[in-house]
Amino acid sequence: MKRPQLKTSIAMAVGLALSSNAYAEIIISQYVEGGSYNKSLEISNTGDNAISLSGYVLKSKYNGLNEWKNDLDLSSITLDAKSVYVISNSRSSDSILTVTNSTESIVNHNGDETYMLFKDGVEHDRIGIDGDVDWGKDKSFVRADLTPSTTFNASMWLEKPKDNIEGLGKYQEGVTPPPPFACETDSGSSPTFTEINQIQGTGSKSPLVTSGFISEEEYFVQGIVTARGESLLKGFYLQGLNDDFDPNSSEGIFVSTGSAPSQEIQPGAIVCVKAKVQEYYNQTQLKPDTNNYVVQKTESPAKVNKLVINEGETLADALERHEGMKVQLTSHSDLRITRNFSFDYGSKRNNMVLSHGEPLFKPTQLFAAESPEAIALAEENAKRQITIESDNKAANGKVPYFPDFGTDIDQDGSADSYLRLGARIEGLEGVIAYSYGQYRLVASNTITQNNVITQALNDDGSTLFNVERTDKPSIGNETLADTSEDITITSFNVLNYFTSVAIGGDQNPIGQNRGAVNADDFAVQQAKILSALVAIDADIIGLMEVENNGFGENSAINDLTTALNAQFEDEEDHYKYVEIKNKDKYQGEYLGSDAIMVALLYRPSEVKLKGKARVIKTPEQHIAENTITRDNNGTIEFNPAYDKYQRHSLVQEFMVKEAKEPLTVVVNHLKSKGSECIEQWQNFEEDNDPADLQGNCNRFRVSAAKAIGDDLETVKGDILILGDMNAYGMEDPLLTLTDYSQEKYNRDIFTAAYTTLGTDKEGNPLPYEETGSQITQGYGYINLNTHLHGTETFSYTYSGELGNLDHALANESLVERITEIEDWHINAAESNLFEYSPKYTGDMAKYNDMYSASDHDPIVISLEYEKAASFNFFALASLFGFGFLRRKLSKQK
Repeated sequence: MKRPQLKTSIAMAVGLALSSNAYAEIIISQYVEGGSYNKSLEISNTGDNAISLSGYVLKSKYNGLNEWKNDLDLSSITLDAKSVYVISNSRSSDSILTVTNSTESIVNHNGDETYMLFKDGVEHDRIGIDGDVDWGKDKSFVRADLTPSTTFNASMWLEKPKDNIEGLGKYQEGVTPPPPFACETDSGSSPTFTEINQIQGTGSKSPLVTSGFISEEEYFVQGIVTARGESLLKGFYLQGLNDDFDPNSSEGIFVSTGSAPSQEIQPGAIVCVKAKVQEYYNQTQLKPDTNNYVVQKTESPAKVNKLVINEGETLADALERHEGMKVQLTSHSDLRITRNFSFDYGSKRNNMVLSHGEPLFKPTQLFAAESPEAIALAEENAKRQITIESDNKAANGKVPYFPDFGTDIDQDGSADSYLRLGARIEGLEGVIAYSYGQYRLVASNTITQNNVITQALNDDGSTLFNVERTDKPSIGNETLADTSEDITITSFNVLNYFTSVAIGGDQNPIGQNRGAVNADDFAVQQAKILSALVAIDADIIGLMEVENNGFGENSAINDLTTALNAQFEDEEDHYKYVEIKNKDKYQGEYLGSDAIMVALLYRPSEVKLKGKARVIKTPEQHIAENTITRDNNGTIEFNPAYDKYQRHSLVQEFMVKEAKEPLTVVVNHLKSKGSECIEQWQNFEEDNDPADLQGNCNRFRVSAAKAIGDDLETVKGDILILGDMNAYGMEDPLLTLTDYSQEKYNRDIFTAAYTTLGTDKEGNPLPYEETGSQITQGYGYINLNTHLHGTETFSYTYSGELGNLDHALANESLVERITEIEDWHINAAESNLFEYSPKYTGDMAKYNDMYSASDHDPIVISLEYEKAASFNFFALASLFGFGFLRRKLSKQK
């Protein structure tokens, strides 16, 4: 499209006189934020002379964060007196492009970018608020005050609706703002105020909104400001002046102003508002026209109400009663951390989630998928949680309401200020809001470690939830009687222990780095893992997420083994790693074709290998493009190509003590819940959690469980299946390996379709199950955690719900040897800001302790073996050496 010449915009003549106050006459005068690519900025010369823009540069900030970037040099432009220059996105509508002088990529805002005009490198004029993700979302602005400003003040602009381009490309002598709001009726008399408790009512919706989502009438409301909202929600919170003493009606309400309120709106201000009542995504709020509020006077801040959850009501019920009010958390509120402080992908900010009474468990950790109990628990969990927020986005590595977090190093070299799952939060104050489908407490004060109560007890004095940090597992050799010996085994997902990039190790088969990106981050990761493994002191170690870069000198598994052995002076304590047969290696080097693999370490002084390790190959899924259809409301859609793989399992037999039969250890890492498999595409579940709450690729994991179960059916002796199964305790893959029957669980379990297993001599995939199959009976292994502790155990937490992804399953003969199993909560209970990755941690200090060594807790298992009756001290000494005995005796102290 050819654009017409704009008479009001550019004067190309040379030698024009420049006014002495030219700096003050160049401003950003209009901002258009519209649908799709309808984006514009207008720059004006408000002076009486033409002005060259030499030295002027337009810069932007994404989300108003980090540094100014995307420089647009305006030096070639000269503006006539009282004229404008319009810069737009090249894909804007024709109506915008018609009045546009230049299309530039810098203009691509979505309500979150901030723009600044610089003159000779100095900030000159701004639109937008730093760190405010939605300051200009679905809004347009026209300049009312023509004075340049390096801060954004909403009173200097007239807010317009989304896609409003009225006046764009035409010089305007400032838009006349509406007259100041007066707290009076149209006739000039004092208004009758509607009480906030009347607006809130006693239900989830205001009785004044009789249809739709906003009231037909406007109401005058008076109250005292309890908090400002500048980012998460823009406006301010009012608390009523006249309490109705009805606990079922809230005395507080949010006033939505659409942008940060004027500076006179501060806690303690008495404000008059004229507004309609709005139900905005389940939050009752007041929606005034622009600036339809005024501060009348200032008093002492309003009292803070203690949040109480009454017997018989849910947390959601209690929060609805307090919607818009300022509250304080106390011991009687009994709100505990169920999702530690971390990044929330829903609201795209760092925050934390508390639950009432105790942390929340994943429904499928406790009950079979789609059972009435699982469905009921999912509904209950949704009503028992609240997100703890700061108004402005938290900076990376900072907890705004807990400024000491991650500081104050204790004598062991760990952070002395931290947050743990299950800890009760007391003394935190804030206002109750609702957004992104969640109740939120927007914090208004700060707390210290004294407000994080870790010694949480039941009324009878027993421990409600294991909150305290421990520097070693509670189980081990020293707990056993003198008439027995034990073997300790651990399973540990080490969160992508990669050496190829960080320290220049060998490459993995796909050349992909998932771990540390430099030597410093890797040093932290390694130190944390070593600290944990030394404390566990296991005789057999099953590992997941080790880089799959072979078994040579420069491999990750060799690096970890060497580093671990360096922690022990006595060679009796050293480890070796298990290597698979050459014929089982992918491309002659690797354990499978993924970038990560499972691995096994063992102490030769404690256990002996019986034969070579072998691999259990797991099913793959291969579907050619456009070979499967689905019906999308009458429209036939064809599938994309799918080639999905699973990590292979590792099997090793060990001879232990005087046992006659071997101990077979199988280490596994099944397909991720976050992957995408053909079932998700077929069920339109590519972008959301499947309805059965088991995550993506559930049937694919069942296929792997079936392959593992079938492979082990002929194995004799004790069998221990370890690892990250990516399935919670009562999900289909675990039921398949344990005690499933249709009669017991009233549930049908199926394997995946379109699977292959292994390859022929030419390397072509061999068909496995084209249509999938139904599991009729479980393989009979016993879930050791459930067997000894019940279903309420966890090694992992996701989205505020706890459960075991990491498991230890045993056959019946091995169960008789089990003395204890423990999920050692050094990782899942901690904030992931302590992990080695710097992604969301900024300049936060990192520690070489065991806490947050990974995102999964290690599982520690103790097996008991009888001592040989004929051996005495000296016989043992001659047989095993004094170093071995020294180690065993030191453990029994």
